[in-house]
Amino acid sequence: MEADIAEQRAERVIMNVSACHYEVIRAVAADVFQWTVSEEEKDEDCDVIWIDTGMTADRLSKMKPYQKISHFPGMYCLARKDYLGNALNSMRRQFPDDYDFYPKTWILPRDFQDLKNQFNGKGAKTFIVKPEASCQGRGIFLTRKLEEVPEKCVVQRYLHKPYLIDDLKFDLRIYVLVSGCDPLRIFLHKEGLTRFATEPYSSPLKRNLQDTYMHLTNYAVNKSNPKFIYNTSPNQDSVGHKWSLTALKDFLKRQGKDVDTLWSNIADLIIKTLCTAQPLLAHIYRSCQANDYTNSMCFEILGFDVILDHKLRPMLLEVNHSPSFTTDTPLDRSIKEQIITDSINLLDIKRSNRAKYYNIVKSQIQHRATMPYAEFMNHRKIIREKAAQERDAWEAIQKGGFTKIYPTEDASKYDVYIEGAKSIWTQMNGRSIQRRKKPPEAPREDSAPTPTSYNQKKYKEIKSRVFDSYLYKPKKETLRIPLEHTEEYRNLTPLHKKILIPTGQFLKPRTVEFLHLSNGSGNRRASLLQNVGRDLARGF
Repeated sequence: MEADIAEQRAERVIMNVSACHYEVIRAVAADVFQWTVSEEEKDEDCDVIWIDTGMTADRLSKMKPYQKISHFPGMYCLARKDYLGNALNSMRRQFPDDYDFYPKTWILPRDFQDLKNQFNGKGAKTFIVKPEASCQGRGIFLTRKLEEVPEKCVVQRYLHKPYLIDDLKFDLRIYVLVSGCDPLRIFLHKEGLTRFATEPYSSPLKRNLQDTYMHLTNYAVNKSNPKFIYNTSPNQDSVGHKWSLTALKDFLKRQGKDVDTLWSNIADLIIKTLCTAQPLLAHIYRSCQANDYTNSMCFEILGFDVILDHKLRPMLLEVNHSPSFTTDTPLDRSIKEQIITDSINLLDIKRSNRAKYYNIVKSQIQHRATMPYAEFMNHRKIIREKAAQERDAWEAIQKGGFTKIYPTEDASKYDVYIEGAKSIWTQMNGRSIQRRKKPPEAPREDSAPTPTSYNQKKYKEIKSRVFDSYLYKPKKETLRIPLEHTEEYRNLTPLHKKILIPTGQFLKPRTVEFLHLSNGSGNRRASLLQNVGRDLARGF
């Protein structure tokens, strides 16, 4: 019996869901794809790992190249509200006309002074205050007073003219699959959720700022309102306070709105947002899996929250790297099951991927042993291109409700944004885009040569061999004083002074271990003197 189970397990794809608490994930894997679902945390013999929490670079580096995991390390740069605001603000400074798809944002405490200038008494301005890394509407409130703003948070101008349906404010939960980061591979699903507030909307005034059921569209907030209407059937997707995206599009078409342009603008918004994260995602991915030729070990289903203004222009609210797959209504179950199924179909996960990977590795080893290096690198490039072509062919027939929005035929127009994001990223990490050599500094006219009584070349050799091995070197230090003026030197015996260094030489005032011989033990003192004396003797 155990042998039969082991044989069956070996023939089926194994998904590890030990760090996933959503039942719908297990149901799709077991019932739709007939996979083996593993609940063992330490089960490393799996093909797919689905986790709810963030991904670490260390975990990716330990994975086998044929395995896949449901997150990218580094996606926190979009998932946290403060990181997202910082990234979009940086891009807006470079591309002010192209990155205008999100409300003006301040990250406190860094932008406090700029925010303070907004409270200038010229008209009442409404701001929405959000914690840096919360979800489901927790801790969010509206204010018109600077003193109510916490010291550390994210503040945005409140969109006071939203598009309304039946006098209700709403937002869109849009599902996006990122299946590769170097280069980016982005898919937009046609289905999603429209989430309504539960109280009729009116412009923010002092008397209604605290009415969260009016101003916030989060499902987690509004479902606690007794007025909330649940869906009772997936076929009635335009009933209650949660619709499908299909129902919203149909409604807007009946109103004579240009839905195709709206959807195109949403796709553009998504691509530009992900362009800000691409340099970081690609750097971490390649650092962890430098030899991966498929660009497919990580995938991620993101939830983009978008609101429409009164002109039907989409505005980004936030990005969720672990969108909820809770299915407490039939509509939720239908939509989220479809999203997960189409995502797994698109990823082309098969048990045969293991054997395929090992065959390619074996071939690469053989070619590396027989080919010149340049020819071998070209061979690896061909393998990557072939893998990309196979993915394109598979995705063309298995995309389901997804549409590839990047890369496409006009993808080159986004290259400038990726380069801009790369420039920002490198500068934030203390690197220079163009590593220019500094011109040699001209000698100062009033500088005097360092006094020396022996050959300068000999001195440098001794210093590099002896002193550098004992001295502690701080990063920056410009002060130089004669060694004989230091208190440590004066405390030494005449014999020690003679052995250590001739007088008159200049050294930086560092903590020198052999200048504290008088404080050490006798054996330690003798050992240091012997080593230093021997090295100095060799130099002469």
